[in-house]
Amino acid sequence: MNRLQLKRIAEYSFKTMFRHAPQVNQIQETFYGWVVFLASDSAKVVVKFSREIGRLAKEIKGLERLEQALPCPVPKVLYFGREEGYEFIMLEWLEGVSAHQLPNEPKAIERFSDCFLEILLTLHEMNAAEGFELERGQFDSNLTEAFSQWMGTVYRYVVSEVSPFTPSQKQAYESLWAMKRDILSTASSESSLIHDDCHLGNILVDPKSFEVTAVLDPCDVGFKHREMDIFHLFDVRPELQLAERYQQEVSLRPGFEIRRWYFSLWDDAKHSRNMGWYDEAWIQNKLIQFEHSAKADFGSVIH
Repeated sequence: MNRLQLKRIAEYSFKTMFRHAPQVNQIQETFYGWVVFLASDSAKVVVKFSREIGRLAKEIKGLERLEQALPCPVPKVLYFGREEGYEFIMLEWLEGVSAHQLPNEPKAIERFSDCFLEILLTLHEMNAAEGFELERGQFDSNLTEAFSQWMGTVYRYVVSEVSPFTPSQKQAYESLWAMKRDILSTASSESSLIHDDCHLGNILVDPKSFEVTAVLDPCDVGFKHREMDIFHLFDVRPELQLAERYQQEVSLRPGFEIRRWYFSLWDDAKHSRNMGWYDEAWIQNKLIQFEHSAKADFGSVIH
């Protein structure tokens, strides 16, 4: 993606929408693409470009679902366009700072934690009687079968010749796939509506009140399993102990520690398939953590 070209497209779209040029034009690279921040005296918007084909259409649907479900703001989609071969969405610019910048002060941590966990619990308390959501409006009442649908293409990618995973990591993922029924059968059988990427980098907070001002950047929103959100709470600022606080409110089924690493490993594999991302040391460390949990729960490690 050409940075200057993306800025030009975003600025042109702003002029088309608001009939004047923006006074602020800043661009930032993100994991999935680029974000351009545009503002004038009368309008403030964010324009997003994605490297993954089809990602923006999924984000629009996800934002719509979250807006209906959450008691806090979610960015409204103002425009979905295509220029010079690039798809993009224009979103309203919501105020706040990234929650990963939360000050390390007891008052700030307590207020933010209470607010954020209330939002997350509200989301997770929504479930589908039919079970776990698949493609094209289908559902499956069995978590293992649903997981096989969600991650089947990811598994095939990881073990394929084109994936960057090392031979030993591919073998480890083959074992992970074979273990899925044993690991997932101990989880709750109830589905929950999830954000699917709810780490603190995707949460905005008021820098004075420390309350959540917006939830951003959903991934694959749907009726899946609440633990597929919870493991993200360890990813950014784990010292805030958000996952531990969550478990004080909701009693998770035994085996959560191994499922935490299991879901996290497959999430990384999904991002690799979607974006070509790969960090050998990062993956290897998680496999080691999973092995420790597997040994404690099953008396053996993956091979």
